Amino acid sequence: MKIEITETKDNPLLSRKGVKGILTFNTATPSNDILQGSLAKQLNVDKQVIMIKRIKTHFGSSKADFLAYVYNSEDELKRIEPAPVKWVEKQEKKAAAKKKAEEQEKPVEKKETPAETATEETKTEEKKEAAK
Repeated sequence: MKIEITETKDNPLLSRKGVKGILTFNTATPSNDILQGSLAKQLNVDKQVIMIKRIKTHFGSSKADFLAYVYNSEDELKRIEPAPVKWVEKQEKKAAAKKKAEEQEKPVEKKETPAETATEETKTEEKKEAAK
């Protein structure tokens, strides 16, 4: 895989640098994680401060254009970028599993149904009539 950076644009207001380039590959289109790692090595930054926004392949070719943002720190990245959908779904699943586990730990209170209440009332009435 070969990465050619064609344009960099500094954005001090958002504490990041925009990086555009052309990606040449031999097999399938590289994933965001692979491109993120390769860019981190080429730019001499930590992998955690790079956000890949787009990888757009050229039809019938083994080339792709990409857009990535390199933030000054991981805190700035978390502050500006929205959480990935996969991460949000993972957090929701954890919360649901935790709630389910808490519900299983609670002792289950027996609730009387209206039919059970009615049968108990008729039994007490029958006892009263039998006592007379």
